[in-house]
Formats: sequence, C-alpha cells, structure tokens
Amino acid sequence: MKLASLAGLAVRLPARPRMSRPAAAVLALTLAACSRPPAETRFLNFDAESAGPALTSGWSGFEKTAAGDTFVWAQAREARVSLLAAGAGERLVRFRAWPYRWDGAPPQQVTVSLNGARLGSQTMGDGPQVYSLPSPGPAWKAGPNVLAFDFAYAEAPRDRVPGASDTRTLAAAFDWIEVLPASGAAGRP
Repeated sequence: MKLASLAGLAVRLPARPRMSRPAAAVLALTLAACSRPPAETRFLNFDAESAGPALTSGWSGFEKTAAGDTFVWAQAREARVSLLAAGAGERLVRFRAWPYRWDGAPPQQVTVSLNGARLGSQTMGDGPQVYSLPSPGPAWKAGPNVLAFDFAYAEAPRDRVPGASDTRTLAAAFDWIEVLPASGAAGRP
C-alpha cells in the first residue's frame, strides 16, 4: 500500500491490481485484431449459405443446375451485390454468368459499375462464361461496396417462350463472383 497526503491527512491507497499473463495476452490479441483491416470479399458463391445478405436487390431465389451447381437469376434490368473491401486498391472483378435467351433474342449486354464508377460493358455469349473487368483503386472504399449489373433487357419466359409459365423477368444467371487484388490477378484468364 502507498501512503498519500491529503490536506495533511495520511490516506492509504490500495495497490494497483496487476494483470495476469493470460489476461494480458488476451488483451494484446484483442487489440491486434481491432487494428486489422476488415475482411474482404474474395469469392462469393451464389448459394443460400454464402450469398444471402450480399445480394441486395434485383435477384431471384437460389436454384440449381442439372449438375447440382447453385445459381441466382438477376431478375431485373439492374441487380446489385454488396462486397467488402479493406480500402482503395486496384482489383479484378470476375464473374461466371449466362444470359436469359429465347429464339430471336438480341444479345444480352451488361454494364458493370462499382459505387457508381463504370467499370465497363460486356456482350454476354450464350451459355455459362467467365467475364473479367479491371476496377480502378479509387472506386473501392473501406467497408461495403456496391457492385451493380445493368442489363439491356429482362424478360419473362411466359412472354417469350410458348408454353412457359415463369412470370419472373430474367436478365442473366450468376454462378459466382470473384474479386482479386491486381497483384494476384496476373496470369488469370
């Protein structure tokens, strides 16, 4: 105990409590975890377990191909997904998708933007294909980022295919999205 003087009176102060080594280690790890950048979205599989909260607008429910692969239809002319990033930095955005098609359908065109910055446009070929677009570093921000897909059309199968009963408007089906740091994208097709 320490003695302190308060207006001539002797006052005993309690000893400062000491932290145990295990408690100090837990505190150090907690503080270190707080200083780490937030987790980044690197791969988003379009299934209920992985993609649910990330699909913010314009998406249908989860479906499966005949081979058992999960996918989701963009069922509007615009579909948005939320991706996490630690901050600014160039990245490569890749996605596997296929357009909704019917006999005589025009080619599907998709324009991709990130937080309002246009990344580019692609004409989608028939069947599942992987599309890649570079994204400039300043377009990304720390935390949630909005990746938007704008389509030339979204049509209901009921209106385009004789005998079809599906009333949803469909633009393109998505299997997955991948976000790679520019340095990790070298050599990717």
